[in-house]
Order: sequence, then C-alpha cells, then structure tokens
Amino acid sequence: MARSWFSTERNQRIAAFSFVLAMCVISAGSVRAENYRPWAGDFLRMGVGARALGLGNAYTAVSGDIYSAYYNPAGLAFMEGKQFTVSHRYMSMDRHFTHAAFGTRVGPDADFALSWIGAGTDDIMGRDLNGNRTGKIEDSRNSFAVTFSKMFTSKISAGLNAKVSLWKLGGEDAKAVGFDAGVTVRPVESLSLALVVRDINSRFTWSTGRWADVIGGADGQSMEKPDELPLYVTAGVAWKPFGEKLLLSFAVESVEDDPVGYDFGAAYTYNRMLTLRGGIANYTASDGLDYGSLTAGFGLQVTSTVGFDYAYATDLIEDDRVHVISLNLGYGE
Repeated sequence: MARSWFSTERNQRIAAFSFVLAMCVISAGSVRAENYRPWAGDFLRMGVGARALGLGNAYTAVSGDIYSAYYNPAGLAFMEGKQFTVSHRYMSMDRHFTHAAFGTRVGPDADFALSWIGAGTDDIMGRDLNGNRTGKIEDSRNSFAVTFSKMFTSKISAGLNAKVSLWKLGGEDAKAVGFDAGVTVRPVESLSLALVVRDINSRFTWSTGRWADVIGGADGQSMEKPDELPLYVTAGVAWKPFGEKLLLSFAVESVEDDPVGYDFGAAYTYNRMLTLRGGIANYTASDGLDYGSLTAGFGLQVTSTVGFDYAYATDLIEDDRVHVISLNLGYGE
C-alpha cells in the first residue's frame, strides 16, 4: 500500500510538505533559545568522518554508506555490501577524537552496524584550592553503538541505535545508556528526507564517595549525580539534481534549549576517483550570536574497495583548525 501511495506526484508533494513543516517546527525553537547551556556528552554530537564534515555535517538525509550508523540509522538500510571506516580528528588543546564503524547487510531489506567513538583530553593538570599541582587528571570517553535498519518499502526506511557511553574523569566513572531513532523517505530517486531523534532517555550517572564526608547528611555514603544528555533532534534534505555528479544537503539541528543550528553542504564528483566537498556546519544566529564553522574537503577512491577522505574545518575553540582523515573500505553487493 505504501508503494502505491507514493506513486502519485500529489502524494509525493504531501510527503515533502509534511517534512518541511516538521523542519519549521524545529526551527521555531530558535525564537525562544537565547543562551547556550552546557550539556553533558558533547563528544556524541561532534559528528564523525571526513566525508560528512566536508559537507558541513549536513548528513542527516544522506544515506547509503556506513556513516548513516551515526547520522541517521534509517539511512543504513540503503547501504549495499559490507563497509568499514576509521577516522581520526586532529584538534588543539590536547584533545583527541577517533571513530570506527563496520556495517553489513543482514537480509534483502535490512542492515546492521557496530560503531565506536573514542574521545578525551590528554595532559590535564589538576590543582588544589591553593593552586598547587596535584597530578594529571584522566579524561577518557568511549561510546559503543549497535545499529539496525530496515526498508519497509523502496522509499521508506527506519532505524534504531542502542548506545552505551563510558566516561572516566579524575578517577570517577559514569555510564550512560541511550537510543537514537530515525526515518528516511525517498519520494523520488533524487530526493531524500530524514528525521532523527537522538540520545533518547540518556544520562551519565556519577557515583562517588569523594565528597560524602564533607557534605551534610551524606553519612559517609557514596553519592550519585546524574548528568542529563539533551534530546538532540535533526531533520535533513539531500538532493541530487544531476544524477550522481552533484549532491546538495541541508540539515536543522535542535539541542533542547540551545539556539537552533543549520548545516549546509555540497559535493561534486569530478570523476570516478575525485570528489570535492564544501559546507557550513552549525550556523547559528541568535541574540547577536552569529557564527558557523566553514568546512571543505575531498575524497579519493583509490580502488573499487579502498577510499580516503580528508576534511578541514574552522574550530570554534580558540579560533583553531580541525583536520580529519578517514579510511573507507567497502566490498560486496
């Protein structure tokens, strides 16, 4: 029934209009958002891979490769064969960020993936209340995800991520369990629409006895402090007006009470080996705050199974630069 529903131009327009309306609802949040709130789990919202960053992280509606396991689990259902990727992000202030993922088709209309994100900061020097050095502080963050995606028709897919995130900071440990859910609709072959809700029911819970003896009423018992992860909603459009040569993508990001962000990207496939990319990531304009990160990059398809991607972006921290390099392997159909 879904196939016949989408077979008419009128109903395709209805689907597109409904999606645009959803994006407008997300964007409306920027009217009330005035200031940024510091949220836990920021490393889970940085984006992954040079291919996506080169497009300004406007990857919500781009489907058919392993990066959908992060940006939109529903898009993974359009991936063919097996794919593996590993990427490293070079950043300032001793920060590090690495991502790896493997995905494979598990049926005629379903795909499965495993992913890992490792992040943190090295050489943090701890100090006491008098400013004296107390030694180095560990900051290590890891997130593991299992993705399942299924095509319900040739034009509609849905997917789910189950994630476990671990955070070690200053000798204390915290764990968060959460979910991502997404849907992708292709009303026509060249157009993709997507909606994703991420970090559903997710929070880091710290259990520590460090301050139990000095806080009244603790009675020496360990104390728990939850750090809520914000509900992260993204909606996106991806359009290929000239077949596989040109890709235009756009996404809207809403992180609860923070100002809404906009991502823009474009990719041009020059030939079988070279693809050029550019974009703007997280453009935000709210109460005089007007900024975004400029991104650019390229992809080299060395063989039919081996490819490399590189991306460059301006960094909002200390006006620095970010460089990302990715290795991509794919085989089978």
